[in-house]
Amino acid sequence: MATDHELAPIRFNKNFSYARRVPTFVCNGVSGLGEIARWVLDINQILHVEKRHAPRLYLPIARKLTGHDGNENHPVLIQTDSLIYSAESIIQYYDAQIPAERRLIPEDASKRKEVVELLKLCTGHLNTYVWQYIYAELLTSRKNALKLLKECVPWREKLAYTFRYGSLKRALIKQWDIKGKDSVIFLTEIQKIFTQLETLLSDGRKYLTGDTLTAADIAFAAVTAPLILPEEYGGSRVKISGVAQELRLEIIDLRASRAGQFVLGLYQEDRPINLDLGPVPKKPGFLKRLLQSIITKLTSNQAGLFYFLQKRLPMIRIGLAKVAIASRHDLVVDVLDRNADFTVWEINGKKMADQKGAFFLGMDRSDPQFDREREFVRKSAHKGDMALIRSFVREQADAICERVQPYGKLDVVQTLNYGVLIQLLGYYFGVPAPVESQMERWQRTMFYDLFLNFTNNKKKHQQAVDSGKERIAWVRGLIAERKELLKAGKSIDENNLLNRLILLQQQPEYAWVDDDTIRRNIGGLLTGIQETTSKAAIFVLQELFKRPDMLKGAIEAAQAREMEKMLGYVYEGLRFNPVQPGVLRFSETKQILNGNGKKTYTIKGNRKVLALTSGAMFDPNTFPNPKQFNPDRDARYMNWGFGLHECYGKHINKVTIPELVAAVLRLKNVRLAKGRVGQGSGLHIGPFPNNYVVEFDQ
Repeated sequence: MATDHELAPIRFNKNFSYARRVPTFVCNGVSGLGEIARWVLDINQILHVEKRHAPRLYLPIARKLTGHDGNENHPVLIQTDSLIYSAESIIQYYDAQIPAERRLIPEDASKRKEVVELLKLCTGHLNTYVWQYIYAELLTSRKNALKLLKECVPWREKLAYTFRYGSLKRALIKQWDIKGKDSVIFLTEIQKIFTQLETLLSDGRKYLTGDTLTAADIAFAAVTAPLILPEEYGGSRVKISGVAQELRLEIIDLRASRAGQFVLGLYQEDRPINLDLGPVPKKPGFLKRLLQSIITKLTSNQAGLFYFLQKRLPMIRIGLAKVAIASRHDLVVDVLDRNADFTVWEINGKKMADQKGAFFLGMDRSDPQFDREREFVRKSAHKGDMALIRSFVREQADAICERVQPYGKLDVVQTLNYGVLIQLLGYYFGVPAPVESQMERWQRTMFYDLFLNFTNNKKKHQQAVDSGKERIAWVRGLIAERKELLKAGKSIDENNLLNRLILLQQQPEYAWVDDDTIRRNIGGLLTGIQETTSKAAIFVLQELFKRPDMLKGAIEAAQAREMEKMLGYVYEGLRFNPVQPGVLRFSETKQILNGNGKKTYTIKGNRKVLALTSGAMFDPNTFPNPKQFNPDRDARYMNWGFGLHECYGKHINKVTIPELVAAVLRLKNVRLAKGRVGQGSGLHIGPFPNNYVVEFDQ
């Protein structure tokens, strides 16, 4: 059992099933404990569904979800791979996922002890006194009590309080032990704690334990908010004008105290409100689920389609759509080698410009910026970088897999892939996320618009433009901050790409490089890291789970950490289940292709050309026995494109994807979770796997 200066272990329930694309937050709508967790979710910008319940009526709901009785089994946060409950546990759960400097529980032992003691004081005695006082005053008026108790709860609970008010009132009185007690007793205890905390603030510090916001500050503000009534409070509340005159005067006095002013200030300055995290995804109806199942089924055997196309239809020309598709290996190579005839700027140049992120891979060889900026970016790569990345990814992945051991489930997308890759952006690329979920949103929307918005959907494009603007401001700030350090004679870490580009800029031969050149190119490197890597890891796992014999070999390679063998499974998995089956080019004038064959194929001018790299990898001339899954092939794969515009991050992908897949396969007795979250590639948002859950033994 935890002491007053120790945190209890994270509370969770393993026996649950959940298949929504965002978490669900279940709480007692009026509770300050629920507000603590809500504040934590908002700090981390976690889009979620909130389900509020009325006092007393939430108890059986929380009991059913958590499997435990008592007042410490709420609030509840439900995700695809974990069900966490209690405010303290939710704080710890998110602290484990974010950088140390942003954690609400400090790592320093003495500071941690101070924060935990205050946290427990607020969530324990202070929370009890606040609600004893509120109920002692509020329950004297049925009208005023019902205003609060029925706010924002399901209609059944509103009816329950309307028709069962007397029995529920008696239950609340018993629960909070206020029968026959004067509310002044509780107010006096509240004032004592206020005085205690005011003493801490008397030396002019900004927060209760110093200059950094901690869980103690959030707990104090959230627990007292139902009484202090700040406008920014996120739970159910009554307006100060709607309470009895005597209670109103006491509230005004508490608000006017130094501690009360501190709480109001925290809400005004530190409580995130009006966050625009986008709409909560709706639960898919029957038809949508059926369509997704059909799509999953149809795409489960793409290999047969690729083999057929390269053999029977090596060149398809769709005149009405002004599109040509090359699928035989030699024809694909012909298209991608002729970068002067088949260009890329027309495909996504304007989108990059709208996102203010022109990158050399979006330029053609004819553009003088191409060679100049490519050489500049290449100069920032060092020989030992892949070993550096491998060590980091493996360490982070192993730590996450260790952290989820008690739960017996792992959402490979949300918990593992994003957890590792967002941290990698800060560690190796030098662009840490302001908030992890915010960076995820930037990456997803910008990548989608550049490479998958084939219909030029205006809404998707605008989302990407907005993300681009936000990321531009963030990266510009990082560049300016680091250049100020250099100007002050200080050094900056040379182990990340952004800092290396800044240092290169100082050299005479790169006098032409301005801050925007750095910002654009580091942005181009970032954009493809998250979604393609995550999707690739999921698609490889899909293929392995379908092939028990291959899965066994891959698990052995993962456990032995034989990463060259693991890479063979990754290459083959992506050949059978590609992240992107081909790359687009544009031909302004008429072109003739023949590859290595005798027959020629004419492509009219003003055409988009899809070079189907996946078809090329099922050509038996270059991939013998192409329908066989063979992780030991010696072949030139095209999983990351081919030629001049081949993915710049291919060497990073050769490290990150095998490491992520291997981390999953090292889990004991790993298998797909039951239900939708373990089917196909999990729950989707557009073309991206949003969730993919595996189960394992401890």
